[in-house]
Amino acid sequence: MGAGLDELQRIGLKLFAIDGAAVRPRELVPVFHRWIQQRALSDQLLVDVADYEHVPDGPGVVLVAHGGNFSLDLGGGRMGLAYNRKAVSQGALLDRLSAVARTTLAACRLLEEDPALGGRLRFRGDELQVFANDRLRAPNTPETAAAFGEVLQQFVRKLYGDVACTVTADADPRERLGAHVKAAQPVIPSQLIERLG
Repeated sequence: MGAGLDELQRIGLKLFAIDGAAVRPRELVPVFHRWIQQRALSDQLLVDVADYEHVPDGPGVVLVAHGGNFSLDLGGGRMGLAYNRKAVSQGALLDRLSAVARTTLAACRLLEEDPALGGRLRFRGDELQVFANDRLRAPNTPETAAAFGEVLQQFVRKLYGDVACTVTADADPRERLGAHVKAAQPVIPSQLIERLG
């Protein structure tokens, strides 16, 4: 693997909502404020909330944390919860991807169980998007995509086990290095949490 990917820290993951019209992003503002007050995510220092619902295909609502930012992301016309890791974490790239997935899945679980949302926000476990937020260390070139793809395949096997998955890389060099993962059968997020341990 290239030196850039060895040092890649800014990694993101998005899980898609089952029904992107079930909640308005603004509904998460008080939910995220409560998370800050209650320190709802034990591995995160939650700092602030910003409402970007007015931005088309934007981040919706952002929960700023010391380690990374969460957003009820509307990118690509599909609502989902995205987590963008920004702080340095230890381990190999596979370990860092797994840590990002654990954090994202924990936040998804909290949203699904939040009484203020009444079970209206649910997430798909059979589809996700993984991306790098560092164009210097991870430019979207064929060489970097091939190296990232090798680690991504290991990550997908760890996350989905024997479930067949398609991994489609974003080949457009103007876009971030990343890929869309789709499982061939339904998977719920709690199953992914169990596999990650």
